Amino acid sequence: MRTTVPLLILFVAHFPAAGVDVVVPDADYLTSAEAVVAGQKLFAAACGACHGRSGEGARGPNLADGGLIRRLNNTRLFASIKNGVPGTDMPGFPMADAKIWQIVAFVRSLSSPAIEARLEGDVPRGSAVFFGAGGCSGCHSIRGRGASLGPDLSNAGAVMTVKQMRESLTDPGARIAAGFGGVSVRLKSGEMVEGIAKNRNNYSLQVLDSKGMMHLFDARDVDSVRESGKSPMPPARLKAEELGDLLAFLSKQSVRTEAGRKRR
Repeated sequence: MRTTVPLLILFVAHFPAAGVDVVVPDADYLTSAEAVVAGQKLFAAACGACHGRSGEGARGPNLADGGLIRRLNNTRLFASIKNGVPGTDMPGFPMADAKIWQIVAFVRSLSSPAIEARLEGDVPRGSAVFFGAGGCSGCHSIRGRGASLGPDLSNAGAVMTVKQMRESLTDPGARIAAGFGGVSVRLKSGEMVEGIAKNRNNYSLQVLDSKGMMHLFDARDVDSVRESGKSPMPPARLKAEELGDLLAFLSKQSVRTEAGRKRR
């Protein structure tokens, strides 16, 4: 017996998964806001007790970090939800197939790279925000254009999710990239220097300050180094439309060629 998926926009193929013929909906549906929002509600009710309401883990694994979910294609993810995972505490959820596909859409959205998302913002306007009014290029660079105080964003769309990207703009202190936390250095002379520690060992310390100046200190001249635990980056002060445009622009940043993406 073949499963059917009501309410979906297009049916494209039949694949066996865990002993069940599965009708896979059109990929555009699985990335649509409609499916993701519906799936989020279903996930919170059915899966939130184990995986957390936002999928970032509780008793069950964190589904938002990428590796676990990206290894599964859509049909296997569908089968894991519908039938459970043998040998684990993951039970099956015998709900309507359409609802399971919506959960698939939401779970996939948690770890999908931003470049695969369909965002409504305007990419050229987002570029203007990044390199202009938003001031982003004063700290970040894309393909060699901009500054190096913050992480290079040339591959941001391929390695970050939309959620991570939005959070990095609106609440940059929530998740600080390794090697980009702020430090305050007090020299034995009494001078204070604040910035980002770029290199640090038993003999020397390099600090990049907010003006892009690199300071090299001999360890014997340093009285103390205090890590602030905060991001030097302030929250983005942008209108909702500007933020949407900036996200759309950043989501398209990838070091892979368009041809390479199509071959995958």
